[in-house]
Amino acid sequence: MHAGIVLLVLACIKPCLFIKCHSKASRCINRRPFKTQCICGEDTAGNGRTVCDECGIKYDLPNARIIGGADVAKDSWPFSVLIRQKYQNVVLLDGNPFLVSPSWICGGTLINHKTILTAGHCLKTAGDRFEYGSFEFPIVWNTFYPNIESTVEVTIGLYDRRKLMDGHNVKVLKVIRHPSYDYRNLHNDIAIIKLDDYLRPSKTVQFACLTNSISDVNITGTAVGFGDTIPGANRGSITLQRVNLTVYPNDYCSNVSSSIAKNWHTQLCCGDLQGERDVCHGDSGGGLYIERNISDINRYTIDGIVSYGEQCATPMKPTIYTRVSNYIDWIRENSDFDTNEI
Repeated sequence: MHAGIVLLVLACIKPCLFIKCHSKASRCINRRPFKTQCICGEDTAGNGRTVCDECGIKYDLPNARIIGGADVAKDSWPFSVLIRQKYQNVVLLDGNPFLVSPSWICGGTLINHKTILTAGHCLKTAGDRFEYGSFEFPIVWNTFYPNIESTVEVTIGLYDRRKLMDGHNVKVLKVIRHPSYDYRNLHNDIAIIKLDDYLRPSKTVQFACLTNSISDVNITGTAVGFGDTIPGANRGSITLQRVNLTVYPNDYCSNVSSSIAKNWHTQLCCGDLQGERDVCHGDSGGGLYIERNISDINRYTIDGIVSYGEQCATPMKPTIYTRVSNYIDWIRENSDFDTNEI
């Protein structure tokens, strides 16, 4: 009887004692009573219990807009995601009802078999406002779109936006914006998209690695996306673009939208001080990837998420990114998935 009570208490306090993790998992975390999470090693991605697959692998090297960038080779960024959010509702314009159908694109990063990482501001929900011409309206769920998940479409491993069927189009199961996301200053500008399908790794589907490492200044990272190649064009690129950018000391970004307070624990500064290369409209939510040697293999980690800038490709005004390493625990807890979802 006493032994049974002891086991029950241990199961409440330290349930990891009774959990078998995957052989490639680095550790088990006791989240709360009866809730555990096995964590895959830094060179793998998965749920830590039944699967930990290789991460950060690129099978094809890129050729060689984003602005000042170049076309990528097909299938060369298999963890890159195109996110499209669509909305539709009847609104009153000058007292007359009109059906409006706005849409916008963002980037994202596949970090495991069922999870995409992106920016919080990319995923508008009820109460958020959208622009339609010179007008601005709040989002209200309706018969066209009853919830945020119904508005979001994702395609993984896409090269050409005209050929969506060439990528992996996956239904969205759940959208999770960071609970402390602040649209006014874009603090905690990070969100997770949980997928309805389980994606197995292949040449066209891979996962970017997560890392606790802090990005060193003056290191080079790569941004990837379908955003504008000409500032102000608001058309986006037809083909996936990539550009190499530099991580700068925080004070290099102090003059970027100077009226907005910065938090350098959760943000990082990256770009090109010459103003020749940059991310732009439509690249928001995409990753800043840094190549690191992990387990004797060069792998790509996601260190930043495109958040905001003052103007695209402006000299001495880099871009503000969400610092992913600050959110690793939140990401892992919210990107977990059960064995029965495989």
